[in-house]
Amino acid sequence: MAMTRTIELRAEIPGPRSREILERKERVVAEPLSVFLPVVVEEARGATLTDVDGNTFIDFTGGVGCLNVGHSNPQVVAAAQEQLSRFSHTDFT
Repeated sequence: MAMTRTIELRAEIPGPRSREILERKERVVAEPLSVFLPVVVEEARGATLTDVDGNTFIDFTGGVGCLNVGHSNPQVVAAAQEQLSRFSHTDFT
């Protein structure tokens, strides 16, 4: 679970599941952007990220413009779900 107040490492970085996913990504996904942190995030809550290997990190990479209320903020999630239940592809029309 990503709601923790400490960093918790359960595997080396990158962990075995992250390595497996990243190796597959190298084979099958175009490379428009570089990966600077070789982990695969499974869950994010507040200011923390938890990877597929169970390691939890403080997210210092998220932008203040898009994460000023943290990851998975309940009010933001509820508002998004409410909008998506009405209309999901607005395309400004």
